Amino acid sequence: MTSAPPASFREAHELSRAELRRRTVDGRGVADIRLLQVEDGPGRGQRLLVVRNAAGVGIEIAVDRGFDVSSATWRGVNIGWNSANGLPWPPNPLDAEDGIGFCRNFDGFIVTCGLDHVGGARRDDTDRFIHNHRKQVFHPLHGRISSQRAILAGYGIDWSRDAPTIWAEGVVRQSSVFGENLVLRRRIEVEVFGNVIVIEDVVENQGFRPTPHAILYHVNFGYPFLDEVTQISGDLGEELASAFNGEDKRPRDDFVDYYQETPVVSDLPTASIELRNGALLGGIRVGLTFSRKDLPRFGVWRAFQSGVYAFALEPAWRFDPDNNAVGDSFTLEAGETARYKVELSLGSTGEQALF
Repeated sequence: MTSAPPASFREAHELSRAELRRRTVDGRGVADIRLLQVEDGPGRGQRLLVVRNAAGVGIEIAVDRGFDVSSATWRGVNIGWNSANGLPWPPNPLDAEDGIGFCRNFDGFIVTCGLDHVGGARRDDTDRFIHNHRKQVFHPLHGRISSQRAILAGYGIDWSRDAPTIWAEGVVRQSSVFGENLVLRRRIEVEVFGNVIVIEDVVENQGFRPTPHAILYHVNFGYPFLDEVTQISGDLGEELASAFNGEDKRPRDDFVDYYQETPVVSDLPTASIELRNGALLGGIRVGLTFSRKDLPRFGVWRAFQSGVYAFALEPAWRFDPDNNAVGDSFTLEAGETARYKVELSLGSTGEQALF
């Protein structure tokens, strides 16, 4: 004799593992993670991990593009941003066009910038690396890590946990002879019955000389989640929130994109920012949470130009050699590590608060 079925699908997470297997023997009825390869278009040949869970979260992890989250959906509605570039593989040269080759690769929901530079293209001295024929290094726009291929360390679904969890791990290296040797170890998790995407990163200087380090999480939102009704709230300045909520966010042919840095306003160790669109599925919201200590800089990027139409939340630790204020300059000594954690919560405005 079998037990009675759950009162609703929302209670499926309360079933024992054995009882759940009676209904979906390999778990694919509620969650899945698959390694696929793109077979056509500009991204042909690259690997993607495609994830879906029981709560309606869907993401793609671009294994060969920095192990970034290249797309995100909530119950079938697109949340992230995609450009005309089509997530190209192999990526276009980053050093091209005076260092803005990044723009020919830029695409996706989360694009990690770094690991030794974020921001505009510039040159820096390389005395720290002690090489007679290399006096300068060229840093392209937003660094190099988002175009590096990862070693896929593993992926799967851990059904043994109290809260079964989909997971994937990758290792991404940014290196040069007589230059930096920085390694990013990334783990991405989504609970089978949850709505939070967790990204945990460890950056290690595997070289033997001190190396500048910077990281920025370019979290990009696009249509239809981004629209003229999208609103912002959370631990950011009231002036920025009021301006964004009241401004015209329709795409315009002549819009000039711009970045606006703003301090976060919170007495907690973490900061939380929320975007809402009340017109989709009765209301959708996405929350971003990050450590104020580990990522002390924060800003937003508006790119409402027709054909681009993006908005980004950007927590960061920026290396800025011209500004020695706390939270700007950061050097990783040989063997030293830095740790980061970013969480993204997808949900309905009619359900329990994300934070």
